[in-house]
Amino acid sequence: MSAFSRLWHRAPAWRLCLYLIVPFGVLTCIFPPAYLTRLLPRLATLSTAIHNRLGMHDAPAEGDGATDGNGGDGVITMMPITDRLTKAIPFAGRILPLPAGVWHPVMNVINGPHGEVLENVLVRVEGHVVTGLIGAEGSTQPVPETAITSIDSSCHDDRNFMSRVLSAHPPAMECWFTAAVYPASINRTAIIATRLKEEGFILPPVFLKAGWSYSTPAGDHNVNVETVTIFLNPVNTDSTKMLRTPEFWNKDTLGQQPAAADFVKRTNTWMAGWAQVLHDGFNSDMLASSEEQRARLSRDPAATPPGQGNPLD
Repeated sequence: MSAFSRLWHRAPAWRLCLYLIVPFGVLTCIFPPAYLTRLLPRLATLSTAIHNRLGMHDAPAEGDGATDGNGGDGVITMMPITDRLTKAIPFAGRILPLPAGVWHPVMNVINGPHGEVLENVLVRVEGHVVTGLIGAEGSTQPVPETAITSIDSSCHDDRNFMSRVLSAHPPAMECWFTAAVYPASINRTAIIATRLKEEGFILPPVFLKAGWSYSTPAGDHNVNVETVTIFLNPVNTDSTKMLRTPEFWNKDTLGQQPAAADFVKRTNTWMAGWAQVLHDGFNSDMLASSEEQRARLSRDPAATPPGQGNPLD
């Protein structure tokens, strides 16, 4: 009798554990924990596909605002905000580079009729003030071209401080822009603000918005797509702390506010370089630039100077 056979007959508890691997493995695929979906984004897609096949439609709790903003349904998962993320994270089967500093997850959202679109929201804070907010949305599997017909619309808004179209050969497209924005107009603002308030953090009265959009053909009239929107706090420095109302950041009167104009100029310059890093991350080609280059390009105008503390450290 082999050692395995003897163990099989003499260890009923061990034998039971082996039996339980199969049902628990199935349950993990159907109800994956949040940390696994962060590490394996495709597991969230598989879980959603199983839910759809079985008729298990996860509806967000009433009043949680899951349909806030763009009006689309979504399954929202609140993340442990004490987690510390730096440099880059896995996202939608690709890589999402992060601007300088320590970022903390706020929530994950699964969108689309079959859960094929993943959205991550992350926050960066200094003291108890939000210095940055990221909303990243990417397809975990190809989506129809018709689903992204207006993906580049923000890059053609006359109110933008600056915008650049890097590629315009539909369905392939890449562009970026910068603009001022009220926090109330951010997608899912109510949920985000409530979540941050629970941790003692507040949103500034105005953000500078930097957006990047990219789509590539995936065959059969489908595309792979990703949009990254970065909201920077422009009123957390000595030179701009008095410019706390949106009218100071109006494009038409920006020239009357040298401190605001300087912050916008530095953000435009930063985004021109950061867009290429986001492009490399989409293609999972972080070797296209050196670690030193990425560290230099990651320093946005609202980033906390090196050496200053973080309330979640």
